[in-house]
Amino acid sequence: MAVNLIHSLQEIKDFRTSRGRRYPLWLILLLVVMGTMSGCRSYYALEDFGARHYGAVSEQLGLKVTRLPSDTTFRRILQKLDFQTLAQQFEQWADSTFDPEPGEWQGKRI
Repeated sequence: MAVNLIHSLQEIKDFRTSRGRRYPLWLILLLVVMGTMSGCRSYYALEDFGARHYGAVSEQLGLKVTRLPSDTTFRRILQKLDFQTLAQQFEQWADSTFDPEPGEWQGKRI
């Protein structure tokens, strides 16, 4: 059974204290994944990506926030994030979602 990416990201334990949390961790990670796939290579670029796509993302996800995370929020999260856990969740989602035919792209495991 395929799992959607949001459900997979929701499996990652939020390491932050509850005080001051404006955004759920899965939303920040979703924006990181989408932004990175769109060519974002800095915290500021991720903030800009969120600002440019705020309307579509908010509408599709039914968000009740007035804006998406800032560059400093992305920085704080990504500096403390266990990337191995994120990579495992992403890989699990991708494996359950995509079934390449023989001869199609095959990634290398590092």
